Amino acid sequence: MTTTPPEARAQIVNMVRDFVRREVEPVAAQHDAEDTVPHDLIDRMKELGLFGITVPEEYGGMGLDYTTFATIFEELSKGFMTLSGAIGTHHILTYVLTHYGTQEQKEKFLPDLASGRKRGGLALTEPSGGTDMANLQTAAKKDGEEYVVNGTKMFITNGRHGDMFCLLARTDPDMEPRHRGISCFVAEKGGPGFEVGRDLDKLGYRGLDTCELIFDNFVIPEDNLVG
Repeated sequence: MTTTPPEARAQIVNMVRDFVRREVEPVAAQHDAEDTVPHDLIDRMKELGLFGITVPEEYGGMGLDYTTFATIFEELSKGFMTLSGAIGTHHILTYVLTHYGTQEQKEKFLPDLASGRKRGGLALTEPSGGTDMANLQTAAKKDGEEYVVNGTKMFITNGRHGDMFCLLARTDPDMEPRHRGISCFVAEKGGPGFEVGRDLDKLGYRGLDTCELIFDNFVIPEDNLVG
């Protein structure tokens, strides 16, 4: 990734600042009070390219650097923090695929993620140990050319409206120390055994779907193993 030229950074940040001032600020308080997902604003963010800020241009993204990404986040959060949340864990998935995915995975997933046709998330947090990797309980057992996943994730941003997730699951239960033996998969919605459970209430950060994800013998193809 190359450094974004200052003039290009200023142009995109000014565009986001104007979007926040004109379209976000007038409705943010209502969405927050009613805890309603601002689908219209999220659709506008797709049109503005904000689901592919750091995705390389060859896969349909903007290819901007992380300083620009952080500045865009700051501008969105000034108006309504929920909007930065909607693209936050989404960009964790795009980062993982961009830097660690196979060429086939990049070509398969990144164009839809960059355009916002598909929304991503991070499935890490669990009921028993939060984000403590050493206590991660969700397991993925190898079965031929597939992995069978069982476990529960909690407080997953984009859980209800997302389409695919960077899923962390234990693939080697005997490996020590305990924070090892864990693999990363792209878990796509749609197959049996992947259930979106409860919508979880929050004191803040409202208007953003935060859910429980339940995996019950959910099958992930080996091709979706990132590492």
